[in-house]
Amino acid sequence: MPPTPRMPAPTCCRRRRSAADCPGDSLLDRVRQRHRDVNELAAAGLSLSAIGRRLQLDHKTVRRYRHNGLEDLLASARDRGAGVLDPFTDYAQHRFKAGCTSSMQLYRELLALGYAGGYHVVNRYVMTIRNGVAIPAQAVTPSPRTITSWIMRPQETLRLSDTGQLESARDACPEITAACDLAREFTDMVRHRQGHLLRE
Repeated sequence: MPPTPRMPAPTCCRRRRSAADCPGDSLLDRVRQRHRDVNELAAAGLSLSAIGRRLQLDHKTVRRYRHNGLEDLLASARDRGAGVLDPFTDYAQHRFKAGCTSSMQLYRELLALGYAGGYHVVNRYVMTIRNGVAIPAQAVTPSPRTITSWIMRPQETLRLSDTGQLESARDACPEITAACDLAREFTDMVRHRQGHLLRE
């Protein structure tokens, strides 16, 4: 039986042999190269999992490059490259998921949080979220001490970002929701001297 011909490695794998031959540091160049490599391997019949193993990429990343057009991926990369929005992308994604899909409303909220960029950057980023090409936001995992401080403080004194993170924690954990509700009821009783309600 003749030996099975080996499939040629994608361009990026061949270039890894020499650091001098690697693609440049340009983010956009890396996006173009990765898009080309993923789609070359997909056209050759490899599954998404096999492509991920070959290119050493997460399955979600492979799927994003396989199922989205190059222009959308480049638009997302340009926003990341701009840098000014980087500290606010997780917040934007969490708010979008919570139902705030208006670019202008998100822009106003980000301004209140200290964002110094323009509206067009936020609008382009919201489009990448809507099209499913934005890099997924990291899970919000504040410490128990931080969550406790949010619960015990009057809600009107919380920053918008704190309120959003607390709501995310409540959504993720029913025990936190129950503890938050009980703590707030108790705190209200103490503040308003309603000790007669304690037994109830």
